[in-house]
Amino acid sequence: MADSDIRTQGDALNGARRDDQESAASERALLFAFDEVRPDHFRTTPFPSNLLRLYGGQVVAQALAAVQRTAPAGRAVHSCHAYFVRPGDIHRPIDIIVTRDRDGRSFSARRVAVEQDGKLILSLSASLHDREEGPRQHVAMPDVPPPDDLPSLADHIASFGDALPRRHWPFWRREALFEWRPVQPFRLGTVPIESSHRQFWVKLKAPLGDDLDEHQRFLAYASDLHILHAGLAPLGVNWADDHLQTASLDHALWFHDPAFRVDEWLLYAVESPFSGNARSVGHGKMFTADGRLIATVAQEGLIRLLPTPRLDMI
Repeated sequence: MADSDIRTQGDALNGARRDDQESAASERALLFAFDEVRPDHFRTTPFPSNLLRLYGGQVVAQALAAVQRTAPAGRAVHSCHAYFVRPGDIHRPIDIIVTRDRDGRSFSARRVAVEQDGKLILSLSASLHDREEGPRQHVAMPDVPPPDDLPSLADHIASFGDALPRRHWPFWRREALFEWRPVQPFRLGTVPIESSHRQFWVKLKAPLGDDLDEHQRFLAYASDLHILHAGLAPLGVNWADDHLQTASLDHALWFHDPAFRVDEWLLYAVESPFSGNARSVGHGKMFTADGRLIATVAQEGLIRLLPTPRLDMI
């Protein structure tokens, strides 16, 4: 299907998307609305983002936000490493407990336990660093078409119509916080075996202020989506295959450059060095539109092919 046809079919659903914008705005407001139970112990109510379990990027971003609340003035997160221990329940409150392991002269270390009903669902370690200048080098951004030349992910989803398996409707047809524009074809059904290299333009739909912490949180939120797709491409497995069960197992994120805005276009370039044993490793790099590398991502995820198709909602 031509890009113009995809855009035309997507425009037909724009009215429905606008009806959902209030839901997206509510999600954004609730994501980091914390109550302080006691010092370094925060509680929040999950927003049910049309998934049966908590979205992993949401939990990582909320843990990161709790770390930032305990940071010395002027000290920003430069790396975090998380393990997803249990699926999160979209109906239960989330407790986020921060342990201050160290505050040094230029670095700080934090550990975070994210719990529901006293059970650990995510553990995260983070390091923070004062701003310092030094020599710099980084890999080049892939040469890809600009975002204005590409249909949005929402347009692709709309073009699928009823061919999109019903179990995917609540999540993929909702009004999302981010606009995604895939560089490679975003297909349903049988897919060819392809390179693991995938690229997506992404930006937050609503503008943010100038607080670096806030931009880091939303970048962490977005970084958990689409990285596993890189591991599926070399296997010839479609992301919407009803036999496919996926889940994030761990997630690591390094922030390299504070000069970025998540409400402006970023290129998320992902690839997979290995898929096997029902797991896939994904590597990701995020670039500003002018080619600066601002973050690196690594994740291992479950990619289990089940003998019978799944009928439950994702």
